[in-house]
Amino acid sequence: MSVLDTRWLAPAARAVALGVALQGTAWAQAPGAAPRNDALGTIAQIGQYADPARPAGPAVQLQPDQTIAPQPSAWSADTFRKNREQGAMADSVTRGELDGVVDLGRAWRLTVSNDPTYQAAFSALQASQTFEGQGRAALLPQVRAGYNRYRITGTRRTPGRFGETVESPLDYDSTGAVVQLQQPVLNYGRYAAYLRGLAQAGEGRASFDVRAQETGVRLATAYFNVLLAHHDLELQRNLVDSLRKQLHAQQTLYKGNEGTLIDAQETQARLAMAEAGLILADDELRVTTRNLQAMLGAQPLRLTTVKEDFPTPALIPGALDDWLARARQNNAQVRAAREAVRVADANVDSAASQYFPTVDFVATYNDADSENLSTLSQRSNTVTLGLRMNIPIFTGGYTTAATSQARSERKRTESMLAAITEQVEAEVTRQFTAVQGGVPRIQAYASAVKAGTEALVAAQQGYKFGAYSNLDVLKVQDKLFQSKYDLMKAQLEYVLARLQLAMAVGDLQDSVFDQVAAVFLGPVVPLLQPVQVP
Repeated sequence: MSVLDTRWLAPAARAVALGVALQGTAWAQAPGAAPRNDALGTIAQIGQYADPARPAGPAVQLQPDQTIAPQPSAWSADTFRKNREQGAMADSVTRGELDGVVDLGRAWRLTVSNDPTYQAAFSALQASQTFEGQGRAALLPQVRAGYNRYRITGTRRTPGRFGETVESPLDYDSTGAVVQLQQPVLNYGRYAAYLRGLAQAGEGRASFDVRAQETGVRLATAYFNVLLAHHDLELQRNLVDSLRKQLHAQQTLYKGNEGTLIDAQETQARLAMAEAGLILADDELRVTTRNLQAMLGAQPLRLTTVKEDFPTPALIPGALDDWLARARQNNAQVRAAREAVRVADANVDSAASQYFPTVDFVATYNDADSENLSTLSQRSNTVTLGLRMNIPIFTGGYTTAATSQARSERKRTESMLAAITEQVEAEVTRQFTAVQGGVPRIQAYASAVKAGTEALVAAQQGYKFGAYSNLDVLKVQDKLFQSKYDLMKAQLEYVLARLQLAMAVGDLQDSVFDQVAAVFLGPVVPLLQPVQVP
């Protein structure tokens, strides 16, 4: 008996009381109503991922609670349906195109309604919540009913008084009805199944949080890729326009014997390369827009891009240790791994329960008419009440092997929890440093754009006085446009890093997308304008 866990001594008493308590609470619920502990009724609504009683601060600051405590799941069935209804009413779609401006907040609501990956995750969530009811059912009464009716025909032979055989015909109906109620009184295995159902439901909620937050980051990545591709296309257009003007000026100077053929040819070669880059940028915009369309369900025509006066608010809290503590407590992957350990614990308890006896209360009502020849033409009604005990004696070593297997599986899940926690802490550190380092990067690129603009003006003036060659001017111009592209990329990476940091600490809620759109985005840009290349 060394394989037994002493933990069973305490749950033994709880199993008896819990079975009776659940019997009353379950029967008190309306037919079809979700249990009060069902995740579909307790987790926060999708439209209000944060606690409604908690004031929503600026999402970009990600203000933590004063005490670090597990947060309820931020994604639920009620708000999923609400978002779909709001999306259907608010989002006008014409010929597969979205009317109006699509900001990041509206894009998220469209994604909730239309993204197949998100909807698959939501279906998995709904399926996982049935485990709680399945586990509870094992502790509630089981009622069975049976009925039988037979037609008996034949001959009955009995010895007479003088040794002769007396025959009499048999022709009668035999009927019977039975109703039996069985209520577990002491059953460690069923109590373990109930605990496993609770853990599996919790694991399903945490897993859905993982998938939902991954969808949010995937949406932001697709959205920002479109913005970057559009910005690149605009830069390439401006570069082509500028080079065309320069080529026209060089050709005019050459015809007037004021310029050289080499300068005109250099400019023409650079123009050809810029036109090729323009075509590539247009292709990239179309591809990224199509990827975003797959999530939104329709093609966006206008998006909001980053503000010209790009803000870089400080992270609150400013210490990495605070973010790591929040991640260890609230990260969705960590919570899912923690629930997996709970499931493994329940499996160990279930396997070890085979060593213990079970006690059931049994009540039987039996109504029989002419049940057999001894009771021919007799009707009987019996009620039986009692306790039934089953005591396992020998199972051929199966229980020992099953318990050992369950314990090994529990060790595996504990190791996975430790590994996932380490990965999450590394991800928090990566995104925290990306946000912190993103600020000086943005400032550096902004300075590069400003200096590059001034350098281009100086180079153009120097070319007029012979201090710079035409090739020097082209190089300065290329560096300026590259700096503008790098600045836009750094700004988008900074915003994405903040979203990924929020995901890493379990705080990526739908309100964050609206707040990010309000703080960082603003100007409207039209998409998919045809490229004009002669």
